[in-house]
Amino acid sequence: MELELKEYATVLKKRLWLILLVVAVVCVLVGFYSYRMVEPQYEASNKMIVTNKTEEKKSVLSSDDMDMGMRLVYTYKEIIGTSVILEKVVEQHPELKLTVKDLMDMMVVDSVQDTPVMTISVRDYSYEGALKVSKAVADVFKSEISSIIPGGNITILYENNADPKPVTPSPLLYVVIAFVVSLMLSIGFCFLLEYLDDSIRTDKEVEMVLGLPTLAVIQHFKSSDFKARGGSVSRRSPVEPPGSGKAIVNASD
Repeated sequence: MELELKEYATVLKKRLWLILLVVAVVCVLVGFYSYRMVEPQYEASNKMIVTNKTEEKKSVLSSDDMDMGMRLVYTYKEIIGTSVILEKVVEQHPELKLTVKDLMDMMVVDSVQDTPVMTISVRDYSYEGALKVSKAVADVFKSEISSIIPGGNITILYENNADPKPVTPSPLLYVVIAFVVSLMLSIGFCFLLEYLDDSIRTDKEVEMVLGLPTLAVIQHFKSSDFKARGGSVSRRSPVEPPGSGKAIVNASD
């Protein structure tokens, strides 16, 4: 049964309570899970500036220095996340109690486009832990990289956020996503219920099913609406089908 555009609104209005219930329940559950069940993670990062080692004492960097630094950044970016550096971090900082795999999972190394700047970002369940790991990786990398690829001077800009805020989870974002998804699914479910509902409620539906025009419609009435001669009238009209509000008479061959 295909619905016209006007009937879509009727279907949604009829099952509006179901849509609101599904959306409310899903949003409450997702919000509770985000706020109470998911442990927040914090992020600490350090920036590293790569310049030409031979020009280390210059007060002003030339374009050649910048080009040299940018070329080295991409190489350093690939090296810093390898086991060669991370094994040194694990060896020199046993107090972190982390493995090479743990460091790889926690750490993200990125570079700022068209600049000799790298960023080491570390996520942990405590900001202090993330800060210690990012500092340890930066220090070990600075001390070890000269023996691997000489030619670049690294300057570390340590960052310390006095008022850190968790980066994950984002409860508001999760609730918004849950709202949109649950709304779409509940609306689709309402139309599915309407499609599977074979009951006939209106004269238009009778015409569509039988393919015959409606000749007359007898509205619902009660026995108190008229007076019968010589006796009482049954509470249900002979022409009123059980469970409906009116009787419909169609033409036939």
